[in-house]
Amino acid sequence: MKTKEKILIVDDDPNLRKTLADILTVKGYATAVAANGAEAIAAAEHGIVSLALVDLMLPDMHGLEVMARIKAISPLTEVIILTGHASMDSAIEATGRGAFSYLLKPYQMDELLQNIRHAVERKQAQEEILRLASFPKLTPNPVIELDSAGEVTYANPVAEKLFPGLIEAGQSHPLLHGLNEPIAELRRNRPMSEVVHESVVGEATYELHVSYVQEIDLIRVYVLDISQRKRAEKEIYLLATTDSLTGIANRREFFGILENEMNRARRYGSPLSLVMYDLDHFKRVNDTYGHDVGDVVLQTVTGLVKQNIRTVDVAARWGGEEFMVMMPQSALDVARSAAERLRLAVASHPFDKVGEVTASFGVTAFVPQDDSNSLLKRVDDALYRAKERGRNRVEVLDAEVDFK
Repeated sequence: MKTKEKILIVDDDPNLRKTLADILTVKGYATAVAANGAEAIAAAEHGIVSLALVDLMLPDMHGLEVMARIKAISPLTEVIILTGHASMDSAIEATGRGAFSYLLKPYQMDELLQNIRHAVERKQAQEEILRLASFPKLTPNPVIELDSAGEVTYANPVAEKLFPGLIEAGQSHPLLHGLNEPIAELRRNRPMSEVVHESVVGEATYELHVSYVQEIDLIRVYVLDISQRKRAEKEIYLLATTDSLTGIANRREFFGILENEMNRARRYGSPLSLVMYDLDHFKRVNDTYGHDVGDVVLQTVTGLVKQNIRTVDVAARWGGEEFMVMMPQSALDVARSAAERLRLAVASHPFDKVGEVTASFGVTAFVPQDDSNSLLKRVDDALYRAKERGRNRVEVLDAEVDFK
């Protein structure tokens, strides 16, 4: 819906203000009224005015000063000076300083309405000239414009093709969803040149460069498809945080998560346990069947572990055939049971070509005195004990070993 042109009536005569406002409303204009210069300037600061009808002799300041102040706020606002105290010199001065026209009271209403229509048309033409002058016509990227009411007033052909129904949907369209606050910030802080916003439409991600064109009171949005860049960023992130063979967290990522969970457990006094396991005699698997078979064994063990832990637990490959499982909100006895369940799952699984594979497990629990080094050393010691005592078993070390 097109926004109505707004006309500001500035006159100290309340009857004249009301009469004009009523007539202009009937003619399809939006109106605002002001009884003096200060109110007129405040109205112009509050919102864009298409045209101001200004009495030359106001109680607090001269009409030409009011016109100058309004044009300083909104250069494209047209002004018609109305006065009952006319002279040829004042008329020449008014038009010379930028007034669209100068009418004597009492004026003919038809003549005033004709002047208003022409002034509004000139303002619209100037806006269009500025809009077109600043607009990259042949841009291959979508470009969208919104008016002061937040309605989409323009979408270039690329935008219309890429986002069907955008003009009708306006800011409820997924592309423009979430733009209310950035647009309000641009309008509040007009020197700010641009804000950047990301939107997801379907499987595509777009970067929106949103700017405010103050001269014509428009929000202009340039849209860039950054889906490929986002996919690349995601791939880089996965490469940096994930073990490429098993798909679970790598050592670096696990260490960062562990630090965070230790801080959380220390802050809230919640339990946190750690399980470390190692495949028994795994070198024989590689030497006997080759590394390809060994890799399948590692992937299979990882799958068995993931099937037997909770979604909140974090599995990671620590290095070689060594793995970790971090168990938030789990005390030592719970972690011990979980480790035993994992041991049985591995030991009972028939591995293709290899047959039986077993693993040794070390288990410990976090205490507030721990740092990551002490916690990791303790679980490593527990695993070493399991290896020393015959493998394919679970050994537990509690914090009393370190902090008794």
